[in-house]
Amino acid sequence: MIGCYATGMFPRPERLIAVTRAYDRKAATEKQLEEAFEIAAKEVLAAQSSVGFSHVTDGMLKWQDLLRPFAEHLSGVRPGGLARWFNNNTFYRKPLVTGDLKRGKPIVGVDSHIMPLPRTIAWKTILPAPYTFAQLSENQFCKDKTELMFKYAEALREEIEDLHRQGFEYVQLSDPALVYRPDGLSVSKDELAFVSEALKLAVAGLPVATCLQTFFGDFAAILPEALDFPVDHLGIDIYETDLERLKEYRFDKGVALGLVDSRNSLVEDSHKPAALATEILDAISGKSLNVYVCPNCDLEFLPWNWAKEKMQVVASVAELLRRQSNG
Repeated sequence: MIGCYATGMFPRPERLIAVTRAYDRKAATEKQLEEAFEIAAKEVLAAQSSVGFSHVTDGMLKWQDLLRPFAEHLSGVRPGGLARWFNNNTFYRKPLVTGDLKRGKPIVGVDSHIMPLPRTIAWKTILPAPYTFAQLSENQFCKDKTELMFKYAEALREEIEDLHRQGFEYVQLSDPALVYRPDGLSVSKDELAFVSEALKLAVAGLPVATCLQTFFGDFAAILPEALDFPVDHLGIDIYETDLERLKEYRFDKGVALGLVDSRNSLVEDSHKPAALATEILDAISGKSLNVYVCPNCDLEFLPWNWAKEKMQVVASVAELLRRQSNG
């Protein structure tokens, strides 16, 4: 199977930006704001459907950052101070952990648009992975970040079970902290073993497809341990990964290849990332894997019109790979 989808949050379309600014100035009502979000979610879904994405999201337009819904709605956690989102010109609020983590009610649904999701295309949800949540939180309760990671994984499992009941078939766990290493030091083997156990606690045995999506760093730095993670697919930021080292390993699970650069406005010629994908797939396991083509990270770093062009490239690369696969 060769599919394609988006990797994270979308940029807000221009009309939604205008309404949110008007709302901040008290020049638009809460009803007008909610209507603008609904219209924008439908626009984002239509853009994904029109290019032929195999899985769709609502664009996460209401999410202020990847961690915010959990910081706001998970018992024992509240939003803390602002911090830089890795090496980007964006910020997030650190989840401040002050008590035992408990999921008393749905978390993601509060900030998502489920009603417009089409019934003819598989639904995908994007959630913070246990390691990234623990590393980016300010811990004032658990004895250490490892304990926090496991407590979060328990709550995460409950959230995924609920999302599956609502109709979501695919879960992406975003884990940039696992590979973003500006100091050059990789995560230790012992720490990777804990990551694997936390993922097992979060997703093992659930009736959904799962992907651990990494970005902003070198995926090859967590090999070969990542090959044994209890997920269906491994997501790789092609622009940050040592490809020669990556090609030294054999994969027996699917991959999500971040072949289109969301942090660069240059729109790629789809033939070049398709050729690179073929080279990588031939090295790591031929063409027998389930493969997803995707942006290397969230499209939110681009203006909406450029994001739409990048989506078209993603879909075109996937189609080129399908034609190749079919001979």
